[in-house]
Amino acid sequence: MRYLSVLLLISTIAFCENGVQEDWSGGPGEEGSVLDWSNGFHSSNSINWSDDPGNLFLDQMASYNQIKQVDDLLWAKPCNLDNDEYPDVFVTDGEGNTIWYRNIPSGPSWGPRDFADTQDIEDICTGDIDGDGDYDVFASVGYYASEGFFWYERLNTLGTQWEVHEIDSENDPVFVYSLDFDDDGDIDLVGMYNDKNLAWWENQNNGQSWLKHSISQYTVEAEITSIDVADFDNDGDFDVVCGSCSSEIYLFENLGSDSWEYHGIEYASEESLFEVFFADIDGDNFLDLVTSTFSNPTEVLWFRNTMTEGNWVVHEIAIIAGYANPAMPGDVDADGDLDVIARMGYSIPEELSFSWWENVDPLNNDWVYHQVLSEEGSGSFSFATDVNQDGKCDVVSFYRDYSHPTLNKAVWWNLNSGYSTGVAQLESSILYVYDVDWGSIDWNATTPDGTSVSFEVRTSDDPEDMGDWSAVISSPGSIAPYLTANDSYLQYRATLSTTDPIITPVLDNVVLTWTSTGIEGSESFEEVSLCVLENPSASNVQLGVNLPSEATVSLSIFDAAGRIVSEVADSEYPAGHTVVQLDMLQPGNYFCRMQAGEQAFTEQFTIIRD
Repeated sequence: MRYLSVLLLISTIAFCENGVQEDWSGGPGEEGSVLDWSNGFHSSNSINWSDDPGNLFLDQMASYNQIKQVDDLLWAKPCNLDNDEYPDVFVTDGEGNTIWYRNIPSGPSWGPRDFADTQDIEDICTGDIDGDGDYDVFASVGYYASEGFFWYERLNTLGTQWEVHEIDSENDPVFVYSLDFDDDGDIDLVGMYNDKNLAWWENQNNGQSWLKHSISQYTVEAEITSIDVADFDNDGDFDVVCGSCSSEIYLFENLGSDSWEYHGIEYASEESLFEVFFADIDGDNFLDLVTSTFSNPTEVLWFRNTMTEGNWVVHEIAIIAGYANPAMPGDVDADGDLDVIARMGYSIPEELSFSWWENVDPLNNDWVYHQVLSEEGSGSFSFATDVNQDGKCDVVSFYRDYSHPTLNKAVWWNLNSGYSTGVAQLESSILYVYDVDWGSIDWNATTPDGTSVSFEVRTSDDPEDMGDWSAVISSPGSIAPYLTANDSYLQYRATLSTTDPIITPVLDNVVLTWTSTGIEGSESFEEVSLCVLENPSASNVQLGVNLPSEATVSLSIFDAAGRIVSEVADSEYPAGHTVVQLDMLQPGNYFCRMQAGEQAFTEQFTIIRD
């Protein structure tokens, strides 16, 4: 059945055009002016445009959670101590007191537990050292008579009684790392001491004796500032990477039989690379390196492991104002790849700031920037870990500043605590439309109870001065009352909101229409074209067919599923503008395909309920 009828042939007509955006996955940064919105936009705040290409929804917000306020806090670090996989937290103060806080999953809340009577613990890590099924503690202890590496044997289930055992007496011990280094079923220790020395201690007889194996012996020039351990070359043994007080990463490749090969990975910078982490950023099953420069501004970097001798390819994730240390890998959005998290700031601003970069396509430097702020003081160091075991990476941080002792505390950040309930907006690129009369705005969105999608628009004849936004448009309709006729530049702003952090609206597309005037004999007749004269429409739809000369034209109407719902056989259409009316279509989304000679055109339109 036909639903089209040729109404009239006219020599002067208001010729309708539209701007449609149904994909924002190209990301921000395109202010305009542009001829087509395509998949880019100008800017956004608290909007997620990348996880589900073609849809906009609210970004996740972060929540700040205090673990313990300690006036003279020295440091805090997450660890596992109670066999439930939920990371607990060690806290030490200026008096040499050490307490561990059990992560109680129902909160999480934090129950304090006493640790051994000790002083000057520099670093800790945990593991079942004596093979009795519970967690013990490795520690580096400095600046007093018993300086060196120790392990603390857990004597009761609660973890409040401990017996100390010496592993080795070394000067200035700092970093410790625990794992089964020799694959014999027990937990060994990797440690750094004397600024530049690395070694690992082989656990013998369930911690009763230890055999030292040297990794580096004054082979590096600058002080080592961090260590990480993993099998970067997939040869079945563990290698060690170190940050340093230089622009060089120190990599020690395990060749077996107590043999190590040193690789210095240089970066073209005068700034130090303090913190370095192994991480498979590009998903090729070879471990890459994540780091950042200790500088202002900060370069956040990853070094791709190409498995070519001496060839680590550096990729820049971002350059940002301020200090961003450390830059840590972690799967923040639980999509199976590793994102990068950084603590922002160095001294005391009035806020603790975290940023994270969502891993989209790292080989093409495609990262999505997310920022999290809270007015709670500034962190001194941070650790990436999944505090609440929801499969998404969180952050444990501590703050230490001697001039502001009341702000000193251990905290954790849930980077995915619910959809943003603040102001969430996206601004489109500026679209060039020439002199027009404004039509309407329509959009498709899913808005559960408590959520909403609304728009503002603005136009100008100067893209450098777009002026003020219109009043809020809460439902589809005419935009003419909000705008100045004959302006040539158009921009929209979408606002998404929710009153409940567990639900979000979802925006699928937005359509804005306008009309331009075509005069017989003018330029508008020089091209074949098709347009929808009012889109969306609550009644009959009219199509505008423009021909420079007489031609055979066919028109076909398809529904959203691609089924033909109406078709007109080939007909001769005269030169000029012809208006074709569509009758009896039900509300929904449709496509019109026009074939004129060898040229084909397709236009989308929407029928809405009156």
